[in-house]
Amino acid sequence: MIKRFLAAICLLMLASGAQAHLLPKQNATMNIVDEAAFFVVSVPVSALKGVDDDGNGMLTTQEIEQHHQSIKQQFADRFKVTNDGQAGTSALSWVMAPDGSGAQMQADYIVIMHRTNFPVVPENPVLTTDLFGTNPDEQQITVKATLDGVSEVAILRPDVTAHQFFRGGWATFLDFIRIGGEHILMGADHLLFLLTIIIAGAGWRYWVSVVTSFTIAHSITLTVSALDIFRISPDIVEPAIAASIILMALLNLSYRQKKDATFGWTRIGVIFACGLIHGFGFGSAIGAMTTDAGSLIATLAGFNIGIELGQFLFLGVLLLLVWVLHRFGNMKIADRVPKFASATAIILGFTLLIQRIVLI
Repeated sequence: MIKRFLAAICLLMLASGAQAHLLPKQNATMNIVDEAAFFVVSVPVSALKGVDDDGNGMLTTQEIEQHHQSIKQQFADRFKVTNDGQAGTSALSWVMAPDGSGAQMQADYIVIMHRTNFPVVPENPVLTTDLFGTNPDEQQITVKATLDGVSEVAILRPDVTAHQFFRGGWATFLDFIRIGGEHILMGADHLLFLLTIIIAGAGWRYWVSVVTSFTIAHSITLTVSALDIFRISPDIVEPAIAASIILMALLNLSYRQKKDATFGWTRIGVIFACGLIHGFGFGSAIGAMTTDAGSLIATLAGFNIGIELGQFLFLGVLLLLVWVLHRFGNMKIADRVPKFASATAIILGFTLLIQRIVLI
């Protein structure tokens, strides 16, 4: 078994030769071979206690070596795998720097390679963990599990700390409908962008055209990103999403002065371009997840449908508020809402942009 564990590590290093790191931040893999589950997990430094000696949120090579046993123990205590209600037996763990080298470095996460043994092949393992960091971009972990050539992806967060794998495509589909809906409804930036494109016009033709343009665009780049065909760093995507809010809000204010049809088509084109950017943001939320065809279709379809359901729920609530304002409110105030909302979006968009640039 030790030889098998070392062989898995060698394969991982060879596979990562073209990459800067052994494993991207906030990702994990679980490969089940016979009665053993082999893990490679990226763990945020801020999720660990008593290992960051200088409190700068980064670990050096020396700190990793000094606190090696403590890191292994914290991982064993907070990263659990069970099968049919029985916990597996932790075997080997290896704590490494993200680049896999022994060179001097500082990183805000580490990579842990681990093996868990079971009495029988774990066909429906349950993974439970609370190894989430304190930073906003460390609040979820994307886990890809593989058994007998079949792969499945799960996303764990502080409010969803456990997942049972290999329950079938239908369960995966339903899981990702929930994940997609929660992602759009909990994403203030995406909701703010939706607000800027919805309030600029009225009527079902307008709303269908702009939402459809946004949906088609983000579906394209979400798929491309999730399949790891082409990805853009979150350091670029996140500020660009904030900039898209500012752009659409500025167009709203300009639209009040310019009503011709050409401008309307231009607006839909801009929404499509912004949707491509948001799609890369959605893709980063689920990570690279190239899997077998059945699981891939269930995952992408569920996530996309969840996003659309979240969008339409937000649209429905917004339209209800607009109707109430027109029905029972002051018409002059109601007519000023789009301008006021756009001006507010510009302020909030600039705030997000500055925050995300500073955090790069």
